Amino acid sequence: MAVHCAPPPLEVAGYLEFLEREYLAGYVDQGGAAVKLVSTGDPTAATQLASGLTSLGNGFQHAVVDAAATRIHMIDQVFAAVAQQIDWVALAEAVVRTACGSAGFPPPDGDLSIVAIARHHDVDPTELYRSVRRAIEAMTIRDHRLGSEFRTAMLRLCQERLGRGDVTPDERETVLCWLRCERLPASELRKLALHSKISRANARQMLMSLTHWLRRAGRAGLVLHLDTSRLAVARRPPLGLRQGVYYSKAAVLDAYELLRQLVDGTDQFAGLMAVASLPAQLITDDTRGLPAYTALQLRVIDEVRDRRRANPYAALVRVGPQGGDDA
Repeated sequence: MAVHCAPPPLEVAGYLEFLEREYLAGYVDQGGAAVKLVSTGDPTAATQLASGLTSLGNGFQHAVVDAAATRIHMIDQVFAAVAQQIDWVALAEAVVRTACGSAGFPPPDGDLSIVAIARHHDVDPTELYRSVRRAIEAMTIRDHRLGSEFRTAMLRLCQERLGRGDVTPDERETVLCWLRCERLPASELRKLALHSKISRANARQMLMSLTHWLRRAGRAGLVLHLDTSRLAVARRPPLGLRQGVYYSKAAVLDAYELLRQLVDGTDQFAGLMAVASLPAQLITDDTRGLPAYTALQLRVIDEVRDRRRANPYAALVRVGPQGGDDA
């Protein structure tokens, strides 16, 4: 029987440089999307990878979802964790500035209110508001790459920035809480035309919408790090020593299904670089590793391998703190 020897791991720094050069620059920042599974050989490599991903790329939004803190097998919880790391108000301000510019009235620095913009251009505030509102609506509710409720939420945030009273600061906070999947009275949501909470049924569409919205707001895209190392913990520690989330085998398989959906849905995202890091044991463990969920394993495992040189373009790569091939 032939023995397949794994190639040496790629150096973490070299692999991160490769991702930036070959994926983020010229592909992801132009609206492409990619999903990578990265096996870390030891804690040092895992730490180096996590640290490097936080600053990878130019002009990207970064988000980290740790399976030890977030139920990573539930897409709505993943979106909530990402949403908590997004400055939604800043994104809305960027879109409003673009809308004002497209309407022919670029705003002054520091103040986005209609009154300040009208004073700056010496025009009637009411007429200016109509023009700017039409431009904002064209960038939100008429952009069908965004999910329906996501469009409504972004419109409300943009309206609040204009300072006309259509959306109050308290209503803005309601929208932000909704985006973070916090519990809210249904009556408050209905006032803002938000009729559905973010759940497993629509959270994937919300994540797709976010990637489009980031680019609408002038960002290059989203670098998302999914740390799945907690999935390898098969037995919970004693009650007094438990910290965070632990996973049954069924939950582990659900987490792999979530990754499988990300892999299969790359053509629906815009400007997404998703990196799922996992310990080396999950590559071969028949109980909790990739072999337990062939729908994902078959999408990322290379059947043909060079024994001497790792393939950095592969969907699944191994990285180490030192040595390995130069990507």
